[in-house]
Amino acid sequence: MNDSKALAAEHIHTLHHWIHQVFTDASGEGRAVIPRLLAAFDAQFTMVTQQGAVIKLPQLSQLFNTSLGRRPELAIVIEDVVPFSEHNGVVTIRYREIHREAALTAERISTAIIDTTGEQVRWLYLHETPCA
Repeated sequence: MNDSKALAAEHIHTLHHWIHQVFTDASGEGRAVIPRLLAAFDAQFTMVTQQGAVIKLPQLSQLFNTSLGRRPELAIVIEDVVPFSEHNGVVTIRYREIHREAALTAERISTAIIDTTGEQVRWLYLHETPCA
C-alpha cells in the first residue's frame, strides 16, 4: 500500500474517533473536537446520506453541533477498509461502518474520496449505503 492510501485508511479511523467523541461527549471534550472534525472536510465537501439526501459542509456542521452528547451509548467500529484507487494523492476508499447502541446495530458501506496532498488530510466526498 502506498503512503497516500495508508494515510487515507488511517484517517478514516481518526475521523470516526472524533465523530464518536462528539456524539457521545463521554470525556466532556466533544465540543472542543468539532472544529478539528470540521477542518477535515474540504470546503466543497459533498455527502450522499443513507437516505439518498445530498448534503454539504454547512449541513454536516449543523449535524455535529446539534448531536453533541446525544448518543452516549454509541460505539463505532470501522472494518474492511479498502483503498482501491489513488491518483496524485487523492484516494478513493471503501469501508464498513458499524454503529452499536444499546441493543441496536446498524451497518453501512461507505465510499470516500480523500485528498492526502495538503498539510492536512481533507475529505472531498462521502457516499453511504445502508447494509440490509
